[in-house]
Amino acid sequence: MSVLTVVIPLFTLRVALHAARRPFDLPIALGPQPGDPAFIGLCTPPASALGVRPGLRVGEALARCPGLELIVPDPGGSAHAQEIVTGRLEGIGASVEETADGVWRFAIGGLERLHSGVPGVIRRVRSVLPVGMDARIGIGPTPFSSFQAAYQATPRSPLHITRDEVADFLTPLPVRRLPLDERRLRDLDHMGITTIGQVAALERPHMVDRFGRDGLRAWNAARGEDTDRLDPRDPPEPVEAAFHFPDPVGALPALHAAARHLLTQLAASVERRGAAIRGLTLRAWMEGGGSWTRTITLRQATVQIDRLTITAFPALADVTGPVETLVIRADASGHVAGHQIVLADPGSAERIRRTGEAVRQIRSAHGDDAVLQAVEMEPWSRLPERRWALVPYDVSTSPGR
Repeated sequence: MSVLTVVIPLFTLRVALHAARRPFDLPIALGPQPGDPAFIGLCTPPASALGVRPGLRVGEALARCPGLELIVPDPGGSAHAQEIVTGRLEGIGASVEETADGVWRFAIGGLERLHSGVPGVIRRVRSVLPVGMDARIGIGPTPFSSFQAAYQATPRSPLHITRDEVADFLTPLPVRRLPLDERRLRDLDHMGITTIGQVAALERPHMVDRFGRDGLRAWNAARGEDTDRLDPRDPPEPVEAAFHFPDPVGALPALHAAARHLLTQLAASVERRGAAIRGLTLRAWMEGGGSWTRTITLRQATVQIDRLTITAFPALADVTGPVETLVIRADASGHVAGHQIVLADPGSAERIRRTGEAVRQIRSAHGDDAVLQAVEMEPWSRLPERRWALVPYDVSTSPGR
């Protein structure tokens, strides 16, 4: 299997610069969103050359580079641009996995026959990528080597690493390229290991004993034998609706009213197709530029307005400024028939399963302490705090509730 990876460096910054109509060759950085801590985001190469880097406080960044220009991040625009590129790649027959902003990868086995070999696949990929974004293309026998090939490639020269070449290609690369967290990378640095080749030369048991499963994964990647499987997405069937406010609004009730209006439109449109909504993407375009976005995956596909609003409304509380336009995109690739309510009593086993699933959903969102139950500890005590104790809710003890 050969894997092709497309990388657009500084993707979110490039999208924001395009929206603000600012050039890439000036000292510019992403500033904080309204209401966020005053830290710098991604920055252009001229800003980096003057000592600006992501994570600096705004004051320190301006002290290092008095001419630094800050622009508002545009996560909504980035998500939209990411979706456009993904759709174009899927249009040439690729089953695409999005691993990060500005990164796409897919297996090219079937595409080689469709587009007359690897050179034909590269030509088709380049033809659908956005112009002027410095996209790089890498091909390797594994997902890790493919990404590193894209990282080493140039916009004009894709890099293709074969199975026979992968070990020599990876050996001199810095060890920080491996899929390890900062603590484990520091441990490797203390051991005097600075290149991927040095990791590949270690004994497998040593890496497992010292770093566990993460160490084994990194060791396999260093040897060009990583076993990471691609997880391409199921292409969505998007339906979109937008609400343009006459004047920018920041009041949550107004956002809720607009969202309910949009969800009602979307649900009616999807229901006419005989389908159901699997997920929602909420985007708010802010007054003065910038945007906010949130993607929500539904536990079960539905077209019920109450369930959709219960899912969407909490996310709108995170909007931090006046909104000019609210957009909701629904993934209409779900099927209602698979989740119909049964008429017969499902019995205690089914109630336990459903209750357990609900508890898991709540805990995954709010933590283990979100669902508790009171258990009697010392019934003879007159002190409530000694008589009762709060413990994690056990579904099996209450099958009927």
